[in-house]
Amino acid sequence: MGIGNYERQSQYFNSPEIYKSLEEIYSDLDSWTNEIFEQESDRFENVNFHILLPPLFYEGKFIKGLYFSESVDLLNKLLPQLSEVFFSMADSLWCAYPWSNTADAYFCLYDNPSRADWFKKTYPQRANKILIPAANADFINEYLIAPQPINIKDIDIICVAKLSPVYNLPIIAQALNIYQKKYNKPLKMTLILEDNFDFNSIELLSNEAQLEWRKIQTILVNNLDNIKIVSQVDYYQEMPLYYSRSKVCLLGSLLEGKNRSLSEAMSCNIPVICFGQFNQYVRGKAELFPTGSGLLSEFDPEALADNIHTTLDNLTVFQPRFNYLKYQGRKNFFNTCLDSFPHYYNTVPDYIKGQLYNNLWLDLALQYNYQISLHDFLYGRSPRSHLQGLVNIYKILNQWIKIKG
Repeated sequence: MGIGNYERQSQYFNSPEIYKSLEEIYSDLDSWTNEIFEQESDRFENVNFHILLPPLFYEGKFIKGLYFSESVDLLNKLLPQLSEVFFSMADSLWCAYPWSNTADAYFCLYDNPSRADWFKKTYPQRANKILIPAANADFINEYLIAPQPINIKDIDIICVAKLSPVYNLPIIAQALNIYQKKYNKPLKMTLILEDNFDFNSIELLSNEAQLEWRKIQTILVNNLDNIKIVSQVDYYQEMPLYYSRSKVCLLGSLLEGKNRSLSEAMSCNIPVICFGQFNQYVRGKAELFPTGSGLLSEFDPEALADNIHTTLDNLTVFQPRFNYLKYQGRKNFFNTCLDSFPHYYNTVPDYIKGQLYNNLWLDLALQYNYQISLHDFLYGRSPRSHLQGLVNIYKILNQWIKIKG
């Protein structure tokens, strides 16, 4: 899955210290992408087409639509007229700048001028791409991924991960042991896995997953009962409940793309803890999350245990959901993306930067063209807001193309 040299990035998973020049590091970060290209026909059913704004024709004005996908080049090849009615934003689904040649913009996760300068010098043929720091604005539905009415928070720590070296679960296991010895109290942790996990069928896991699980078992030994493992959780029905039952969300990664669990936890009003070196070379000086939403830890199990203790002792100090929605969330994502394209501030009446979500003209144009409000379209209440699978996308996109007339 994915294209490129994944091994070049694996050296960043378990060590925060990389003794290379920044140019070499940036090259490593861009060495693998999880985009879907023409040669990967086995992944075509996973192709996504997320529409932030559909094409509009209203009061004599034509407004281009805006979408993002991990398969922009593939979509443009199958539907060459697509670019006439849509601007495209490519997503690598990882920390790399997208490899797409035909996208109008790239999600680059963070606003990192140093890496952006390197990219433009290294790839002059793609230097004119609009770079959008999508980690500061994301597509999580903050009304569905939201606090639930829970009487008792019976989970101390929630961790959403895979049984993979990327997530540094053995470090977290060591921190749990240290916490119990140092503060004389066991922690109850719920580990939510994407893997189909069954204690009685460990041998069905991949070799990598089995190895990670054995490391956790070896570290925790008698404390293994303090971890509850849940797999294949329904995203909208169950995940908000698990977050809401929890006191703290913990992330052990050092390198990923945009990790959704940080945003999901904050949206559910749960403080977060992650390593201060998380995505350090990807983001430069950019913040990982808004102030007052959680704590950063050194990449050390005792430091992690101490940060867990500090957070649990000061839960009322944090305002994760308020801070998250002030700077992030789907509305901010919409504004951030459309603000990046001159087309919108040159075409949309009464344009105010950072306020397009509240633009009355756009709302009326959506209602006129599609009989739905801008809010409802953005939050997925139209079957066309998010399309998945190349066959399904192909059928609908031909209808979009006709709107220009």
